[in-house]
Amino acid sequence: MHNAPLGAPSSSKGSPQFALFCEEYQQRLDALTLVKQLIQMIKAVQRHRGMSMGALGGNALFRAELTQLQAQLERRLELVQAFAARSLNLLSPRDRENLSNAWLTISRDWQQDAVVDNYELHCHLIEQLLSMVAALGKQLELPTSQALSPHKERTAGDAAPEGTAYPNRFKYLEVLHFSTRLMPSVAEQIGRIRALSTYASALGYCDKDVTSKLRYAIQCTRVNNEKLRHQTKRLEGLLDKDLSLLSQLKSYEIKLDFLLTMVENDVVNPHQINADSHRLFVLASDIIDMYLKVVDEGVHLLTSWHEQDIELWLETC
Repeated sequence: MHNAPLGAPSSSKGSPQFALFCEEYQQRLDALTLVKQLIQMIKAVQRHRGMSMGALGGNALFRAELTQLQAQLERRLELVQAFAARSLNLLSPRDRENLSNAWLTISRDWQQDAVVDNYELHCHLIEQLLSMVAALGKQLELPTSQALSPHKERTAGDAAPEGTAYPNRFKYLEVLHFSTRLMPSVAEQIGRIRALSTYASALGYCDKDVTSKLRYAIQCTRVNNEKLRHQTKRLEGLLDKDLSLLSQLKSYEIKLDFLLTMVENDVVNPHQINADSHRLFVLASDIIDMYLKVVDEGVHLLTSWHEQDIELWLETC
C-alpha cells in the first residue's frame, strides 16, 4: 500500500477495517463476475449438447456450427479458469480441474460416442456448472462483515439496524435465489428437452429410453416453471421494474407451453416422428436464451446493489 501524501488528513480508510472492507467488496464483485461467466458457459454447453445430439441423430445442418461452437467453448473455459484464478476462495483447484477434464471428455471424438454417452456427459458437466453457480450464490447470501457497516462510534442502544447498512438486503436475497438457482434450473430442464427432442426428431423415432427421459424432463419443467411463475409475480411486485425482462416472461410461458405440447404430441409417441429437428431446436433455443438473459440481468442488478453498498459505506464512515 502506498503511503499517504504529506499533509493528508488522517483517515480510517488506512485502517485494517477499511482494508477488510475493500477485500470483501472485491471478492463479491469477482464472485458475481464468475457467476456471469459460468452462466454463459452453461448456455454454450447446453447448445453444444443439443447440436451434437441432432448431428448424431442424422441432421447434418448442425455439424457446420459445431466446429465454431467448440472453439468458442475452449475460449470460454479459459476465461472461466482465468476469473476463478483471481480468487482462490471462489472455485477450488479441484473444481477447475474437473471442469477441464469434463469438457475434454465431451469434446474428444464426440462423433464416435453413443448418443446416450454424449447426452449424459454433457448433463454431468452442466450439473457441475450449476452446482458452482449455486455455491457462489450461497457465498453471496452472507452479509458483508462489519467492515461494511458505518464505523462511527455507537453505543449498544443506538446501533444501526441491518436495514440501514443493507437497504437492498431483502430484495437482494430474492433476486440472488432467482438468478443462481431457480431460473438456471428451469433453463437446464428445457435444455434437456431440446437435446432429446432434437435427436429423436432427427432420427425419426423415439425409443423407450429417450421417451422416458423426455417425459421426466417435461414433468420437471412444468413443476419448476410453476414455481418460477409465482416467484416472477413476487419479484414484479418487489422490484418495481428493476428487472425489465420479467414482464416478457409471460409471453415466453406461452411459447414454452407450445414447445412442451409439440414434443408430447409429435415426438413422445410410438409412431413415426414428423417434427422438424431444426425447428424444435430453434424454438427451444429462443426460450432458453430469454431465460438466461433474465439471469444475466438479475446478476447485473445484484452487482449494482453491491456497488451502492460501497457508496453508502463511504458516505457514513
